[in-house]
Order: sequence, then C-alpha cells, then structure tokens
Amino acid sequence: MNPKVAVIGTGRMGSALATALSARGFATTVWNRTTAKAEPLSRVGVRIAPGVLDAIVQADIIILNITNYESTRKLLGTPELESALRGKVLVQLTTGTPDDARQMQSWAQPLGIDYLDGAIISYPVDIGKPQSIVLYSGPEEIFHRIKPVLLAFGDGATFVGNEIGNASAQDMVILAFVMGTMFSLLQGYAVYEAENLPVEGFMPFIRSLMPAMEAALSGLITTIHAKDYDNTQATLDVWAACPRELKKWCSDHRVDHRLVDPQISLMDEAIKNGKGHADFAYLYELLRRVRTDPSGRVSAPQK
Repeated sequence: MNPKVAVIGTGRMGSALATALSARGFATTVWNRTTAKAEPLSRVGVRIAPGVLDAIVQADIIILNITNYESTRKLLGTPELESALRGKVLVQLTTGTPDDARQMQSWAQPLGIDYLDGAIISYPVDIGKPQSIVLYSGPEEIFHRIKPVLLAFGDGATFVGNEIGNASAQDMVILAFVMGTMFSLLQGYAVYEAENLPVEGFMPFIRSLMPAMEAALSGLITTIHAKDYDNTQATLDVWAACPRELKKWCSDHRVDHRLVDPQISLMDEAIKNGKGHADFAYLYELLRRVRTDPSGRVSAPQK
C-alpha cells in the first residue's frame, strides 16, 4: 500500500513537489498558510487541508518546504503537532545550513519522529523529471524505506551520508560554486557587450575555456591539500594585477565593479601579510575561517 504524503508549504517548489507526488499516484495532502495559493493543486487531485494538524494526521510522510528552519520550528513546535508527528517520517526540504539540520534532528529524535534532511538542487520546473536532483542525509534506513516516494521528485534522489548535515553542506558547496560562477559570467558578459563583441559568440567562447578551467581548478585543490603555496607558476603579486585592471576598465566604461572589489581586498590582504610570492591557492587560508579580536573587529587567520 502506498504511503500517504503531506506537503507543508505550496510556493513554487512546494507546489511542484505535490504535483509530482500526485502524478506518481501517491495520495497527497497539502497545507499552506495562505489557502488560496494551494487551491490550484486541487485540479491535479491534491487534497487541500484546512489546517496543518489535519495535513499531518492524514499522512505517513510529511514533506516540509517553507521559508526557513526557524519557521518550521515555530510551526511544528506545539505539543499537539509534536504528538501528531510521532512515528511519522519528516523530510525537511527547506534551504538551510548543516547546523539547522542538526538542531532539527535534535528536536525530532526525542519526540519519536523519523527525520531526514534534504537539499533540492533543481528548479521547480524540473521536479518530477528524471534529471531532477535532491540530496538526502540522515539515517540510511529511513531513506531506503521511503525512497519510492522520494523518486517521485526525479531519478536523482541521492543519499549523501548518515550525518544529518551532509545534504545542507553539499548544497552550500554547490551554491558557493554555482553562484560565484554565475556572478562571474554576468561580469564577463558586461565586458563582452560593452566592447561590442558578437553576443552569439559568448557561450561558445565560454565553453572553449572549460577544459583549461577544469585543469586549473584541479590544480588549486591539489595545492590546497599539499599546503605548498610557495611552488607556483603565477604569484599573488601577478594575479593581483588582474582584478585591478578589470576595475579600471569598469570605471572607464561606467560598468559596476562591486563584484571585483572583494577580490582586490582579499589579494591586498594576503600581499600585505607578506604572501605576495605565494600561489593563488593561498587565499583559501584567508577564507577558511574567521576570528574576532577583542575589539570586535573580524580578521582572517595569519599564516
């Protein structure tokens, strides 16, 4: 017998999750603080619950996709709802941090709630399609027990470890890399367009850089692991000229350079600390942790 599923939160992503579950034949109930936003889902066979307690009582598995973890705790942290959740599976698909996931697990376990933490790596339009990816962490037995339900969201239902924070941690890694890349692409396109280069040639040009970029990124990781920052083909003194020239070009062409300024600041700090001779990878040592001195000023560790 198929488990019954409730989706709490019917924004774009929550609605996509509920639609995918219903399409796979799972009896699906949804609840949203603003009922009108959930009403369109009734047309695809989804039941609209009048209250969050009703949605939980009707379900074996509860999928959460609301604003943040704090909102989750406020919503579910009443004796009545905690009692209703006992013995059920709670899957958190709200974006958060590994610490949020650990706090949520610490709340759920004593209450007898089976808890999985997840991270959605796809847009709402891809939910339910084979290419959709969702990462899950927590007790592996729970993941495998409800995997048929999780596969409704896409073939990329991926277990990433028993440590409850793993899914959020990997999500943060992806966000850091992808958003940094997207910001860089926007800055590069601003140069491309301002210099009247043919716009149709932009993406072919970017694709041509990928093999060299993969090799460069692999080299960065190798150097970070080895901590051998003195063995380099291009020192930070050399690299520092690049963002400075880009900022100068932006100023000359009235293009915003806010994305460039932090790069200059970080490199200048390393050079001021006597690391101008070091490899670019040394900047990781400034980023990896932050400490606060007695005055409250935040500073990076020195090496």
